[in-house]
Amino acid sequence: MSAAAGEIRIGAELVSAPYLLDAAAAKAYHDGIEGPPRRRPPRGIHDDKDAARKAGFTAPIAGGEQTIAVIAQFLADNFGMRFVRGGRIEVSLTKPVLFGDTLLSHAKIISVDLNANRAELQIHVDNQRGQQVPTGTAAVRINDA
Repeated sequence: MSAAAGEIRIGAELVSAPYLLDAAAAKAYHDGIEGPPRRRPPRGIHDDKDAARKAGFTAPIAGGEQTIAVIAQFLADNFGMRFVRGGRIEVSLTKPVLFGDTLLSHAKIISVDLNANRAELQIHVDNQRGQQVPTGTAAVRINDA
């Protein structure tokens, strides 16, 4: 569901469709942000099963910026330019996102200030185990003006 300006009210909640962060999605994101191969770091917990296991993880983990990108994309999908132009996001990465995790993004409107043309949201992403992997707050404009 997309949040039209008229639907922005305290208590309204949005939930994404499930998103599978599999190895292919993580690799595509990783390769896209790393730039030229000469700048890529040696294999580690983000792309090597053995390195991830040695660090105590059951699978490689997504980079923090990819985890943040999941919730940011959810906000952009639902609020469009009201998030992209003038929005804000602040999150804490509370648990690692493992390759193979299925993620659900959540946003709940906690305050609306018509004078400031701004709504504040409580946001988080849950994995299939019910753990909140990032949690935080966001803000969006109510109207495009």
